[in-house]
Amino acid sequence: MTEKVLSGLYEEIIKIRQLLEISLKDSLKKELEKILSTPERKAIWALSDGFTNTASIAERTKLSQRAVQFALNDLENAGLIVFQKRGYPRRMFDFVPSNWRPKGEEEHE
Repeated sequence: MTEKVLSGLYEEIIKIRQLLEISLKDSLKKELEKILSTPERKAIWALSDGFTNTASIAERTKLSQRAVQFALNDLENAGLIVFQKRGYPRRMFDFVPSNWRPKGEEEHE
């Protein structure tokens, strides 16, 4: 396959993923809320971007590193996050309700 064909396929896969995430948003939120039962745990999800390490997540959520590790372990066991690099969790789904972000870090639209 040529690079152009592969690039076109990749773009289509991204569109399909986005469509699925939009259509399953409510189901995904319910599943996440089974694990993310507090505002602090929801903030952990929001900060699990693959670029923020667990120490920074703990500091920004005002939780102990151990509490953050417990939440991340629950999310990893549920298949909702991955660790591509040790200590840097990344959400499997790019879904973060705006009210789940740590106080003072809400996204501006």
